[in-house]
Amino acid sequence: MKKIIIFLFCLLSLSACQPPNVSQQVQQQHFICKALIEGFLKTQNLTDYQFLSLAPSLTETSTQRTYQYRLNNEREMQMNLPRQKNLQFQCDQSSAENFKISLAGEGHAMLSLIQLDLPKASTLELLNAYQQP
Repeated sequence: MKKIIIFLFCLLSLSACQPPNVSQQVQQQHFICKALIEGFLKTQNLTDYQFLSLAPSLTETSTQRTYQYRLNNEREMQMNLPRQKNLQFQCDQSSAENFKISLAGEGHAMLSLIQLDLPKASTLELLNAYQQP
């Protein structure tokens, strides 16, 4: 009996550690948003910023997500450059094909940085790269 109780306790403990279910749509949205933000940081030579947090979490479906990036403190001390410690990006998805990245400026005014319009799935099917030989 004692072994059964221990087994059930272990089973419940392990099931609590299971990662939350994240839909494919939310995963795709997160992938696109994060890639656009990190591409922007790279092109602006701001690679010292590292991903910090995301709201709302990926377990929630949302058309708008806020991404926080923090300046790596070690590099900041070495370079001694005046930079913002935290950058706040907003990713808006107005449709399945449209993404917009904005950066929070002074007074939290949003500065539009990047807008991406993906082709519709039906258009992609017509492209040579997606056709079977």
